[in-house]
Amino acid sequence: MKLSFEFFPPRSDAQLRRFWRTIGCLETLTPEFVSITWGALGTEQDASLTTLADLQDISTPVAAHLTCSGQNEDALRKTLSQLREHGIGHIVALRGDQPEDHQAKAGTMNHAIDLVKLINTYSAENNHDTEISVAAYPETHPEASSSTDDLVHLHAKLEAGAQRAITQFFFNADSFLSWRDEAVAVGISKPIVPGILPIHNLEKIMAFSEKCGATVPQTLINRFERYKDPASQHDVAVEHAYELCQTLSKEGIDDFHFYTLNQSDLSWHVCCLLKGKDKLIDLVAA
Repeated sequence: MKLSFEFFPPRSDAQLRRFWRTIGCLETLTPEFVSITWGALGTEQDASLTTLADLQDISTPVAAHLTCSGQNEDALRKTLSQLREHGIGHIVALRGDQPEDHQAKAGTMNHAIDLVKLINTYSAENNHDTEISVAAYPETHPEASSSTDDLVHLHAKLEAGAQRAITQFFFNADSFLSWRDEAVAVGISKPIVPGILPIHNLEKIMAFSEKCGATVPQTLINRFERYKDPASQHDVAVEHAYELCQTLSKEGIDDFHFYTLNQSDLSWHVCCLLKGKDKLIDLVAA
């Protein structure tokens, strides 16, 4: 089983301490890589680069998210050079969020496929081996005209040179599996890695999910509402994420990308269960 973990750059001393504790904890699970997010329209770029530089000494490979929305080719080439200086050979190529009043400017990139092509061109020019991952949306990107149209764009990104797709988080295995069948039908054969988000705070996750088009099933909401104390809700979160991964594993999935929110407890517990190092408390039967 292959695991990877996503983090965001810490923004305070307290977050920095938690970040390193989380990295240290999850590194014990020998992940394939850890990734660091990148702010939309280049925001938080310095924080991301600082974090990536600090991670050069860890034993786990590091991937850098990179967004291209509103960025020109010269700026992106400079960033690619900086990432290479920090030893980064794996890039998660993203368009990035756009503000509501955003308008494309001449000379700037506004599609992830253009970033994938630029990364490949830059790597070839400099004799670099660069691994590229791109984003995918099991419940369809909010801006896509249809699920099929969204998959056509995903297929194009992969054919442009990306090695894999990592999905937006989802909470229902059936929705991912039916979407995966559609992906195969449009000709996608490269690996699709499911993104798993253990739920630390249900209300916040529901609000965030609404913005990005992910569905929180009512049955899952009911499970959380049944238990009000933090310890029991923690166990519900672990149980759901574990069950989700187990269902996917039975369908041939053996690669999982965890959105940690810079917290180790839930992801670590779920992954220990998947590796057979812990026991699941069955709250549903309790």
